[in-house]
Amino acid sequence: MPTRYSPLLATTSLVFASLILSGCGGSSSSSRGPQIDLSHLDPAEATYCDQLISSHCLYPFPSNHYTLSDDDSVTGLRINFQAAGLPVAQPTGVPGLPTSAAPMNPQEWNRNDGFSPGAMLLAHFPGVDLEETGAVTLGDIEASLAADAPILVIDAETLERQLIWAELDANAGDPERQSLMIRPAANFIEGRRYIVALRQLRDDQGELLPAPALFRAYRDNLRTGQEVYEQRRPAMEDIFSRLADHGVARDSLTLAWDFTIASQQNLTERLLHLRDDAFARLGDQPPAFQVDTVGVEIDGEARPLLSRGISGTFEVPNYLTSPGGQPGGRFNYTDDDADALPQVLNNDDVVQARFRCQISDATVADFDDDTATVTPARAALYGHGLFGEGPGGEFRSNAVRDMAHDHNIMYCATDWIGMARFDVETGVVPLVLADISNLPMMNDRSQQGLLNFMYLARLLTHPDGFASHPAFSHEGQLVFEVEHDEVFFDGNSQGGIMGGALVATAPDIHRGVLGVPGANYSLLLQRFGPFEERFGFILYGAYPDTLDQSLVFALMQMLWDRAENNGYLSHLAGRHLPNTGTDKRVLLQAALGDHLVTHWSAEIIARTIGAPVHEPTRRLGDHTDSNPYFAIDDIQYPHQGHGLMIWDSGAYDPDTDRGNALPPTNNTGPTKDTGYGNDPHESPRRTPAAQAQKSAFMQRDSEVIDVCGDDICRSFDHTGLDR
Repeated sequence: MPTRYSPLLATTSLVFASLILSGCGGSSSSSRGPQIDLSHLDPAEATYCDQLISSHCLYPFPSNHYTLSDDDSVTGLRINFQAAGLPVAQPTGVPGLPTSAAPMNPQEWNRNDGFSPGAMLLAHFPGVDLEETGAVTLGDIEASLAADAPILVIDAETLERQLIWAELDANAGDPERQSLMIRPAANFIEGRRYIVALRQLRDDQGELLPAPALFRAYRDNLRTGQEVYEQRRPAMEDIFSRLADHGVARDSLTLAWDFTIASQQNLTERLLHLRDDAFARLGDQPPAFQVDTVGVEIDGEARPLLSRGISGTFEVPNYLTSPGGQPGGRFNYTDDDADALPQVLNNDDVVQARFRCQISDATVADFDDDTATVTPARAALYGHGLFGEGPGGEFRSNAVRDMAHDHNIMYCATDWIGMARFDVETGVVPLVLADISNLPMMNDRSQQGLLNFMYLARLLTHPDGFASHPAFSHEGQLVFEVEHDEVFFDGNSQGGIMGGALVATAPDIHRGVLGVPGANYSLLLQRFGPFEERFGFILYGAYPDTLDQSLVFALMQMLWDRAENNGYLSHLAGRHLPNTGTDKRVLLQAALGDHLVTHWSAEIIARTIGAPVHEPTRRLGDHTDSNPYFAIDDIQYPHQGHGLMIWDSGAYDPDTDRGNALPPTNNTGPTKDTGYGNDPHESPRRTPAAQAQKSAFMQRDSEVIDVCGDDICRSFDHTGLDR
């Protein structure tokens, strides 16, 4: 049976120390100093609330207090959230959404054996002033490594310091309900235990803030008078001991706690199971498909640079509870075991996934001309943006067509189901925002969507796939290359956020360009400029307490990890996943000051996977950071491997209405209405130099080429240039 987590199970010396302190068998509280007043705490809540912070049940977060020991998990732990301690969704008043309060159901979270590798750490100290405290900021992350850093995180095993920054929730209207947020500037390592130490926190007058009462009882060896609190004392002693080994004095602490990151297996096993089971069902055959339409017109209008568009559907095994994998389904588990894996619905149900492929006139100038030359194109998948659609929308835009024409690429696309237009239109996404218990409706379907992309890639590499259909030939000659068994990936925005997970796990994709990429939606959404007006009004309406809002983002990330970059970066960093291959590379093309996907997220990816950056990067010698791109190496050309490029649209010029300002450094997003100029989000993909760099990278023998020279990488301001 699982038991409450305690690191002392493996710390013999501290067990003996605990026995000595407790009088060799008596109550551990009986021989300590004065008893502390804990009358403001309810011992009955100690099983589901941490109570080191009394102002919110689940603060501090994440915490090993919310785990049980479990010999069946990789980490030896299992998440043990209880509904009584979790946020309750309130009615939003939005038509079509729930009209009564909904307690959160922790079932899906309790499948985890730890917390997110990009975990946002949360505490609450009303009145804390981070400047007076001297806390590390986003613009000065190297300060988190200083010996006297007041906010620090260490690996409990190696005592190595984690690169972090701290910030107060700038979205909180009430300073008394403002979260203290600590974020990793490079991801935590899967399966590892970490310790958080906050010491000598100060208010705006420079006065020290008192430690919370229960923490003070542990720190100062004060009696609690409650066995439920005394049971935790050995675990706290282990924390104090390890911090002391790191040079952190016990009496300097305002708060300390520990947490464990989920194992790589636990984060990835569902998607890998889908992949392995689905491809085993294929055997040596391609996925079944059919072509429905062949033509160059889009919405009744011919577009330049295209000579043929091919649309249809293909079949993918359906691992969701909804027939055909329709919106609203979750994974189809056949039992309630925490380690259960999804199974095909009825063992035979399929998703009819849409596809569209576009052939440029660089490949075949005119399919109606029998004598037209065929220059076979490279095959690539395109990943669309947030809540878009694969066969439509941006896939048919001039940026994609320009890239296909100038570099002879045949792009094919399908929908990122789970986070596609249909998931919004059918009401699933609003339902998720109104009650995060519904998050599996989005995240499970997103993993099915990743499998769909893998099947589409197989259709491009298998000789009996698309290569067998006459629509992909001209006068008997195939219009794309299949002999290298390689499909490249090119995605933007959401395509750059989920694309890393695809590259890391797909058997036929080894090179991917992640345009304006990110990892960790809990970081991205708070810095997504128009978040509140587009989505946040539902989420914030359902969870009006700002402490709940921060917590909800952190909770959601624990499931988001299964379907976005954040849960798969360790593979790209070299800790390879099974049956996937070891030669995987990604090119990160970020937009400085991006309004939708913060460029700081691309830096986190780069540090985590070891991607060097092109220098110089500073705009006119200016930057929001004191030491930009700290802990990221410079690219040494010629370069083979991962790479990070920072594309800059230039400072905002109000006379020409071009360019953009540097973004805010707090957890809010820039918009034009708030004075940050134009959104450069689409600029890299439209910049010819960036396109040339992508083309050079989308090769089996890929290389990050220098397209910027001794200058910063200047992107093309695309304002008003759509056609």
